[in-house]
Amino acid sequence: MMRAAWLLVGFLFLIDPLAAQVRLRVGGGEVLIFRDSYGVPHIFAQSLFGVFYGSGYAQACDRLEQMELSRRTAKGELASLMGEGALEQDKQRRLIGYTEQERMAQFRRLDAELQLVLTAFAAGVTHYIDEVNRGQKPLPQRLKDLGMKRLDPWKVTDTIAIGQMMAVRFGSSGGEELRMLQLFQFLKLKFGHDAEKVFNDIAWQNDPEAPVTARSSRTRASSRSFVVPSPRDTLMLSHAAIEKAILNAEESESVKWCERLNLFTRWGSYAMVVAPRKSQTGRPLLVGGPQMATGTPSIVCEIRLSCPRFDVRGMTFPGIPIVLIGMSRYLAWTTTSGAGDNVDIFVETLHPDKDSVYLFKGQWIPLERRVEKISVKGREEPVEIEVFRTLHGPVLSFDKKQRKAFSRGAAYRNGELGAFRAIYGFHKARTLSEFARFCRLIKTSHNFFCATKDGDIGFWYCGAYPIRADGHDPRLPTPGTGEFEWNGLIPFERLPSAVNPPEGFLANWNNKPSPDWDNGDLPRWGAIHHMKRIENLLTARKKVSVADLIHFVVDIEGYDIRADYFKPLLVGALKRQGRQAGSETDLILDLLVRWDHQRAQGSVAATIFDKWFEALQDIVLADDLSPLTEPGLLRLIAQPSFLWHVLSDQPAIKPSRDYLNGETRDKTLIRALEEALQRIKKERGDNPSQWGFQKPLWRFDPLPPIPGPNRGAYIQIVEVTSPPKGLNVLPPGQSEDPRSPHYADQHPLAFNWRFKPMVLEKMPGQ
Repeated sequence: MMRAAWLLVGFLFLIDPLAAQVRLRVGGGEVLIFRDSYGVPHIFAQSLFGVFYGSGYAQACDRLEQMELSRRTAKGELASLMGEGALEQDKQRRLIGYTEQERMAQFRRLDAELQLVLTAFAAGVTHYIDEVNRGQKPLPQRLKDLGMKRLDPWKVTDTIAIGQMMAVRFGSSGGEELRMLQLFQFLKLKFGHDAEKVFNDIAWQNDPEAPVTARSSRTRASSRSFVVPSPRDTLMLSHAAIEKAILNAEESESVKWCERLNLFTRWGSYAMVVAPRKSQTGRPLLVGGPQMATGTPSIVCEIRLSCPRFDVRGMTFPGIPIVLIGMSRYLAWTTTSGAGDNVDIFVETLHPDKDSVYLFKGQWIPLERRVEKISVKGREEPVEIEVFRTLHGPVLSFDKKQRKAFSRGAAYRNGELGAFRAIYGFHKARTLSEFARFCRLIKTSHNFFCATKDGDIGFWYCGAYPIRADGHDPRLPTPGTGEFEWNGLIPFERLPSAVNPPEGFLANWNNKPSPDWDNGDLPRWGAIHHMKRIENLLTARKKVSVADLIHFVVDIEGYDIRADYFKPLLVGALKRQGRQAGSETDLILDLLVRWDHQRAQGSVAATIFDKWFEALQDIVLADDLSPLTEPGLLRLIAQPSFLWHVLSDQPAIKPSRDYLNGETRDKTLIRALEEALQRIKKERGDNPSQWGFQKPLWRFDPLPPIPGPNRGAYIQIVEVTSPPKGLNVLPPGQSEDPRSPHYADQHPLAFNWRFKPMVLEKMPGQ
């Protein structure tokens, strides 16, 4: 299909690549790529094939190097370009991902229209690649430095691989059962019969005080009755096998290379939607702020697609043809990662004499096995690895001495393209009900938000979530022998959602979706969650304006929500201790009282509070978890909400033991402050004027960094009217080429919290 389409393409003319317009002849029709003053491509065509052909061509023009690195990373083919150092990343991708044959089969299962979209996009990218290979366009310098002379044509499976990688990176959660198993093992040794109680304190299932997005949504009953594995079941497993499984489950090598290549490193996003009755304009307002990797170039690019079927504009990942977050003439939408527990680790039982056979429901079943060949730059022969799967999923590691294997079961497996199908549907949706129908196609964990020109707003918690067997603790690995199999998936109708809520707004920052939705492996959702700040800001305004929303996104970047809860405790303790005018304690108390809870550059109060909270974590749990004192793990366990349960007068979750060991709360708080001051003085000296807070930096090497990384890598603010009016910013710029005027032209905007217009401009000449 792609080859036939390629033969239909005639090149009309291409002016200087920095100029405003490119015209292509595609299948007897014309495609116009018009670039606005920030280099954003607006693609106009009369056919679906033409508009997505233009999408592929324009993206390749802007981000060819990034697209090449993305497809190699997603397919596990990076070592052929980067050498031996990328071999482990390729192994992990081959282990967790799909084969080329499986990706092609997934493509063929798409409907004809979506196949056309991917085919047209691949043809457009290949058109530009062919120009590069012929020397008509420059090969990106980095690829040239890596020894590349020619690029392979773009395949539909390249887009599928990138889409699956991104859908999983931002929509997969859970799979942390082995880390929790390590914690439980330690607690068993430390506390014996009380281990389960301490485990429940640290890894609570449902905190009633946690902020939610769908306040009135009732979805399912929480389960609190678990059968925790016995010490014999858990303590015999090999530490080395567990560690290897953890590294493979978390794709640690893949993440490391993505950081190095500036592809992606983390997920997190915020969203705000305001109903007409709470909007100063009388129209719905929508804010989308996806938080991902930052750097040069951005992980995302901007694009506008206009054809008779739809007219949409927004952001996408290079290599993906559609608009992932954006607006049309009928509605605007955004998404955040749902953080729902859709991955479980299964402990498989191997045959006593055969490593390739495992037990399931009384039957010995052979492992699915294949051999992957990985080309490595500098090696004459490819590296061969064995990849195994059980009926639960890929095998992460083996503990052959104990006759066990760890496999990774994902509820969304083979369904990642559901997000692609749904978001493409959003392009054509005109009403909230149409938007909702497409949401049900999404299998990875995402929150989706929509506002329409009709005045409706809505939220849907999307994804495939297992109905787990009664009695099994979802925080720990699942026995793979068949007793605790999933009982299907939670129906879409039972997932949290909200349409036109009475509060007049919807807000989310990867928080708990509804009151009765439990945590998974990790206690992600508790009383102290940064979403509370968004909720407070929206609630405080009777009517919300676009200017308010800009103020909100600036405010939440540096606001320390912990201070809302813990600062009054510390201030109260200091006041009860008694004030001595001119003393150090008096100075600190005055700084804290006047502090606005912003982690602003140079704020002495922010530094003191930050260091005090670290010391408080150490003091409250260090004795209970000694010798488990690895700082990162301690911070993970001693989360703010857990400390709130310990220190609050009326905690929603009452701890099972006295974690203060008989010490009064005031004494603990002040002792933590004394420890914090010692640490600060050791690092900064005795003069408080040298204690100013050092704001983390959002790096755009080789460009200057921007203080404050807790913001959207792309931010859009849309008033949903007809036509829609919006603002957005995507630093540092549209192009990856340092020679382009659009390489860094949005960097100054982001630095100063400014935005550029986001509109659906008419085609030139109209």
